[in-house]
Amino acid sequence: MTLTSDILEGLNPEQKEAVESIDGPLLIIAGPGSGKTRVITHRIAHLVRDYGVSPYRILSMTFTNKAAREMRDRLERLVGPRSESLTVGTFHSFCARFLRREGEPVGLSSSFSIYDADDQLSLIKRSLQMADLDPKQNPPQAIRSVISRAKSVMMDSRGLSQHGQSYFEEVSARVYHHYEELLSRNNAVDFDDLLMKSVQLLQEQLAVREKYQQRYQYLMVDEFQDTNVAQYRLAGL
Repeated sequence: MTLTSDILEGLNPEQKEAVESIDGPLLIIAGPGSGKTRVITHRIAHLVRDYGVSPYRILSMTFTNKAAREMRDRLERLVGPRSESLTVGTFHSFCARFLRREGEPVGLSSSFSIYDADDQLSLIKRSLQMADLDPKQNPPQAIRSVISRAKSVMMDSRGLSQHGQSYFEEVSARVYHHYEELLSRNNAVDFDDLLMKSVQLLQEQLAVREKYQQRYQYLMVDEFQDTNVAQYRLAGL
């Protein structure tokens, strides 16, 4: 199929080949600033304008709000008003919207709060008190980092307790347990939960998983090489 000229404009031969590769998985390997994000936007435009794919069927995820804004701006220029039906955003923004619609099976109402770094530290300090641990000997910021790393590999407090490789990780697991309880009590999540709970829900709820698999026929991930375990599993579901 012949691409419209403005979709091809400014692309080198390798980029054109990637844009025209429609069927099956495609991994683009290139250095920083080589135009990977541009290829994704032009590939989406190709699907919409030349293949007649409904924008509603396309999901594109990025790591930063800046990248998502740039992608949306480019797509608006390339496909016009139809770009409004595309799902383009960060992993976290997609998961937040997803959980507000579907989060009941993982214990979330649609009005859940998303805690920022300061909120998390406050909750960890309360969790330290509940675990009868001294925050001077167990710095809340360090515990927050341990919990975040655990969630990035889909590990809850029980998993961290079982697989912790140091005394500090064992202590952090005790705090993590209370931290989870407080988040649940407050109908709240942290940023790592957005990914972890989305993956858990999709793994456990077949009907929900099939619903989104049927909707999104095309998935694009910018900077895929930077995905952690939770993000990788989300993309694979």
